[in-house]
Amino acid sequence: MQWSPKGFAVPRLSGFLVLLLSAILVLALGTGAWWAAEALVVSRTVSEGRTVADMAENVGRWASQYGGVHVRTEGTKAALPGTFLTRSVYAVSGDDAAFLQGAKATDKADAKPSEKEVMQRVEAYHWKNPALIQRELADVLLAAGSKAQYRLTARTVLNESNAPNAFELEALTAMQASAERQTAASAARVAVHQPANQATAQAAGEPLEYWKVEGGRLLYARAVVAQKSCLKCHDSAAKAPEFLRVNNQFNGGGGFGYVAGKPAGVISVTVPVPDTYTLLSDGLPGKAWLAFAGAAVAGLGVVGLTLAGMFKRRATDGAKPGAPRSGFPSAPGTGPGAGASRPMPL
Repeated sequence: MQWSPKGFAVPRLSGFLVLLLSAILVLALGTGAWWAAEALVVSRTVSEGRTVADMAENVGRWASQYGGVHVRTEGTKAALPGTFLTRSVYAVSGDDAAFLQGAKATDKADAKPSEKEVMQRVEAYHWKNPALIQRELADVLLAAGSKAQYRLTARTVLNESNAPNAFELEALTAMQASAERQTAASAARVAVHQPANQATAQAAGEPLEYWKVEGGRLLYARAVVAQKSCLKCHDSAAKAPEFLRVNNQFNGGGGFGYVAGKPAGVISVTVPVPDTYTLLSDGLPGKAWLAFAGAAVAGLGVVGLTLAGMFKRRATDGAKPGAPRSGFPSAPGTGPGAGASRPMPL
């Protein structure tokens, strides 16, 4: 009896399903691994953005505990220390102060030698508030070509150069809504006498930060909470120091109305998001790539052996005498030995 090739219908179908499922498995694993790698890259970049915001925030906190920083210069020929808010000039001794009483602070060629010497000993102290110190640090990062940059801004500002861009306005709106939700949750806790530790956990679940990836860069913003020292300049226009009211640099039309303990602005950070393929190729050691290649070869080998075993088993079963040609059991009386004589019982 000749064995019909129809017996291969089932193994061919089973083999096709195995190949299809194997391909789906490999594709799903590869796609999932790639998406996981991209998520890890973004997560790491967000962590970098938070680190930059921490630095800027801690610099401002350090300067706030001293009420700002005074930069000292000596002599009338000393270069100005960048931008400053106020300047105080002092003589180094009582004799110099008495000598300079009524004298003009100039360095004319016809000035007396003793007057020149005294004027070169004059000390000037230039005051920079915490926000100005934070801004100058941002300028240093920009001038150094650092990949990570930051700036401070608010919805309304004293200095027009600090006005928010589209992303920062979006972040301000989102964080304002988040702060209002936290305030409502805190009020509800007080109403129902909820323990403070539970309310703290609820507030911690929604930090005042906002970020998104755009144009290959991470745009990250964190709320700046106003401190009491901030109110010296940002309480109200009527209470603002004179140097703010008369200085044309601070004519941005805003920057007031701060409330201690409430969000007043944002630290806006930009960090480049590295390419996933480049990061993996540069970051993973050669041993890791060898391990991945070995796993892929082993997987393909398992699939190949499985298919080979299935076809071999089917071929062996089909070659046996009396094997059904179509893969279905024979009908009664039609199989091998049908019609043969049987011993009759006595």
